[in-house]
Amino acid sequence: MWFMKITSTVRYSQVDSKLKIKAIRKKLKFTQAGFAKHLDIPASSYQRYELGSSEVTSGALFKITRCFPEYTLWLMTGQVNIAAGQISPNDEKPKMEGAAVPAKLLDAAFERMMTASIALGWLTPKPEIQFSMLADLLRHDFVAEGGKLIEQSEDERDAV
Repeated sequence: MWFMKITSTVRYSQVDSKLKIKAIRKKLKFTQAGFAKHLDIPASSYQRYELGSSEVTSGALFKITRCFPEYTLWLMTGQVNIAAGQISPNDEKPKMEGAAVPAKLLDAAFERMMTASIALGWLTPKPEIQFSMLADLLRHDFVAEGGKLIEQSEDERDAV
């Protein structure tokens, strides 16, 4: 009798995993083949995971959590911690809640990052693309995610 209990627990876990990976895939609007390609998993293996004919391997779970870390806690435990950015496919990705950063600090950090990336050979500068254009994009995305920029006052600008 105890053996049947263990078996049903294992089956629930397999069903739970296949439903969870399918929910993540659908939330991200991937086809099965597209999701498998993104994760670098054979499409046939991924299809078997969702069908439940193969158990989701630890390697596949690792790839999912590496590519989509916001789902790690939910995928492994069924729990979420929205404040920590750990969500389920039913949750919206949290935005920054009023994080305020001086614009000058954000710009300086961005410029240092770009300069280091070029020096390390990670990026190749192009004359038609200015740091300021990319910095504007960074500022826009920061604000779009809920961050707040603290602009310098005119007095502070004049003092510099």
